[in-house]
Amino acid sequence: MHSADLISLAPFIVLILGGLTVLALGIWPQHVSTRTLATVSAMFLLLGAATTVLWETPQTVNNMLIIDNLGRLFAQFFMFGAVAIIILSFNYAPTKNEVREEYLSLILFATLGMTLLVTSHNLVTAFVGLEILAVPLFALVAWKPTRSGAIEGGVKYAILAGFAAAFFLYGITIAYASTGTLNLAALGSITTDNYLLIVAATLILVGVGFKLALVPFHMWAPDIYQAAPAPITALFASIAKVAVLVFLIRLLCLQLQNIWEALLPLLGILAVVTMIVGNLLALYQQNLKRLLAYSSIAHLGYILVALSAGNSLGRDAAIYYALTYALMNLCIFAVVAAFSRPDQDRQNLEEYRGLGRRHPTLGIAIGICLLALAGLPPTAGFIAKLLAFGAAIKAGYLILAVIAVINTALSFYYYLRILIVFYGEKSTKQDVIHLSQGTLSIVIISSLLIIGLGIFPGWILDLIETL
Repeated sequence: MHSADLISLAPFIVLILGGLTVLALGIWPQHVSTRTLATVSAMFLLLGAATTVLWETPQTVNNMLIIDNLGRLFAQFFMFGAVAIIILSFNYAPTKNEVREEYLSLILFATLGMTLLVTSHNLVTAFVGLEILAVPLFALVAWKPTRSGAIEGGVKYAILAGFAAAFFLYGITIAYASTGTLNLAALGSITTDNYLLIVAATLILVGVGFKLALVPFHMWAPDIYQAAPAPITALFASIAKVAVLVFLIRLLCLQLQNIWEALLPLLGILAVVTMIVGNLLALYQQNLKRLLAYSSIAHLGYILVALSAGNSLGRDAAIYYALTYALMNLCIFAVVAAFSRPDQDRQNLEEYRGLGRRHPTLGIAIGICLLALAGLPPTAGFIAKLLAFGAAIKAGYLILAVIAVINTALSFYYYLRILIVFYGEKSTKQDVIHLSQGTLSIVIISSLLIIGLGIFPGWILDLIETL
């Protein structure tokens, strides 16, 4: 292996050795407290891995990994996102004493899986990355088993993740049987006359659909969002989903463009069904985390509208939407984590009544998040929807864009309902909320980024065009 390859593998090496090192801290004598040491070590390892990404030069590594601008951008994004998740977890009351070496090691390995997934140049590498990401999530959902629904949520996700892996593997098998290769560049050179490859891509899309919670593969999302601790829900709803989404964008838009064109009708149908079902099921939810789960499903539908356009504008819109989607969900679940009770998250929407007035900083942040999720200016959510729907219109899919706009208008109802509750009359029950500086910093930074990307989208769009 050449030295250039070793440099390209540096982020992966740092995450692997870092995960094992943090885990090994657990064997220290019990009278030595390693919680803070492990937390600080994990964050420095993630920042170190993000730094090594800057050294990488565009190339392929043994035809298994592709180091390009897209992979480097999102690898760094995931590492900084994982740091934010660790900060939220460290100060999260319901599992505060449980955030130790094992927990932090799982986050490092999950980040490894995300990074491997978005830099995959081979379907086997992608599958390995997908599973390295999925397995830590099983445990993180069920962390602190005494929590209500923890074990049930972990088991549900494990079973459905197994179904997703089966479809993905079956697609890989058919792709290899029909073409004799699993290299994405080689698969991209094959024409659409190979119908088995289209079938293989469809099965892979089903496996990815489970991970993204696309309708009709969405059943797990509300249960998992509700069962998982709020920081882990933030992990699911932001960087973990975006990792799978970026892999899908790379697979269809950058490598298998002929297959992308053949699957446009299917993507359009999935977009319509996902938007409608996600928004309709969110309308009458009383549990905030379940409502946000269905909202996230609807947003994946909007991203599919961009991918259904089948043009470069749609691809760039999907990448921009993926970035803003992660920021919006990270911010809103950071607020949920900040308002958690000592034993569990607030579940019913009414439990948040008046909290926006009592805590103005968090109230402003929730307002920014809801404006962005609804797609109103001057937020990044507005630009994301404008680009996605504009791509569909430019491609001639006016009806698809109109359906997307109607669904956006429908979502105003439940986002406004959340906002009214947060800024409603103060609750008579005055719970004490201990807001840590770490959680507050995550909320403020993500809120500023949401506004900044909405007012000044040009610099990130120029960057995306070079990917």
